[in-house]
Formats: sequence, structure tokens, C-alpha cells
Amino acid sequence: MYDTYYNFTTLPFENTPNPRFFYASEQHREALAAIEYTIRMRKGIVLVTGNIGSGKTTVGRTMLQRCGKDATIVQLVHGHRTGSELTRHVLRSLDVPIKDGDDHARLMERLEAYLRSQSEVSRPVVLFVDEAQTLSTEALEELRLISNFDTNTTKLLQLVLVGQPELREQISSPRLSALRQRIVMAKQLRPLSIQDTARYIAHRLRAGSRDPKHVAVSFSGEAIAAMYDASEGTPRLINVICDNCLLLGFVKEQRRITPTMVRQVLDDMVPSFGETDAIQESETRLSLAG
Repeated sequence: MYDTYYNFTTLPFENTPNPRFFYASEQHREALAAIEYTIRMRKGIVLVTGNIGSGKTTVGRTMLQRCGKDATIVQLVHGHRTGSELTRHVLRSLDVPIKDGDDHARLMERLEAYLRSQSEVSRPVVLFVDEAQTLSTEALEELRLISNFDTNTTKLLQLVLVGQPELREQISSPRLSALRQRIVMAKQLRPLSIQDTARYIAHRLRAGSRDPKHVAVSFSGEAIAAMYDASEGTPRLINVICDNCLLLGFVKEQRRITPTMVRQVLDDMVPSFGETDAIQESETRLSLAG
């Protein structure tokens, strides 16, 4: 619909972790650098946490794009409850033959043998665990066990743990102290500032445009301020608001998104957001601004 009107090749505010739209704010850039450093230098475990919609998965997908050619990467997205279940999943993903009768010790032997074979050809093996807060304590402890595989100089398996803030609480428990001690880097993603919100929107508009130097639509400063108040700097919510604003602009045949248009979108979205205070605050600011 509005993609042709605004001369987009790709809708710029889809809530998918597309590396094309990765916005390198300082904190997101630091998180990505920490992951890449841990993988390339074979340091072991890196932890990235943040609230829902903060851009964690996009950071992870960008890492996959940058490192995928030079490493074997296993993505783990299921909330495994037992250690054996987790290790079997990893082995299957690596195409390592296993038997139904293999006990836990045998599974670990098979995994270590595979990791050593990859080390001999200098190819890192990375386990990327998204939504890691869904793993049980037993499964997290299993990650600690498989992270123990190493040579005299390097770790045989690199672990990237990505999850919501409660993951830090899980790892801080006494039962997981051994895992915690093996985390070499940790980054916490926080909401964007209003300045980064403006840059984030501009970046995604350019990334989606057929002609990035001449973007066919813009958001006024007041419109961005209203969106920031409502979203509190959460990228996923910014995307939802912007997407609806662009659709409204298309219907109204306007190429400049105004605070009035943002107010209309926010009014319609109150049930989805479940937060009325931020909406009311933004409306108050808009009314004061005229």
C-alpha cells in the first residue's frame, strides 16, 4: 500500500529482526562488538539482555550475518527443561549422529569430539541462545558444562546468551554461580534516548527507501517527541507507531507526519499499548505546543 506512495523498496518499520535495519546506537554497537569479540577471539560466553522490543534479537541476527561465513552457528530458541534435551538438540543441529540409547555422558563425548574436530580446522562453533530466560536452571547448567570444553588456549564452544532482564536474575542465583563466573562480557540494552529515537526513525526510512538520499516522507520534531513519550524509547513500539503513521499519511496523502497524526494513531492504539499515562502526557504536550 504505502510502500509505492513513499517510494519504499521494503516497509521500514516491520517488527522483524532484519539486519538491514540494524541501528547502531552506541549501546547496540557495543553489544554487537562484545558478541563479535567473544566469537572471534574464542573467549567463551557473552550475555546480552534487554526488555521486550529493545532490539536484542536484531543485534543477534546482525551477528549471524557478519559471522556466519566464518563460523558454524547453532540457533537455540526452545525453552529446554533438561540438560540432555538441550545437548541432543545441539548435536542434531550440528548433524552429529546420535543414538536413542545414548546416555548423557555419551552425548557429551560426541559433542566434545565434534568440537575438537572443528578446532583442528580453525572453525569456531557458536551456540546462539535467544530468549534464554525460558531455559530451566538445569538447562542453563548444561550450557555451563558444555562451555568447559577447551584446549590449552581457546574455548571450543562460544555461547551467546540473549534474553530479557530476568535472565540476569536467574544467573545471579547461587546454583548458577559457576555459569556466571564464565561470562566474559555482558551488555544490557536500555531504551533509546529521544535523540536516538529521531536517528533511529531516520535510519529506517533511509534503509527502506529506493533513493536513501531523497526520502519521500518525514516526521516532524513534534511528532517524534509524541512518539517518544508514548513508546518510552522502545524500538518495537516505535516501529508500530511509525508504521501506523505512514499508513495514515498515505490515506491522507501527506508526506509529512505531524503531531496531530501521531495523536490520532495513539488514540486508536491505546488498547494495544495498555498504557494511557504516556498517551495523555504526549497529548498534553501537543496541546501546549499548539
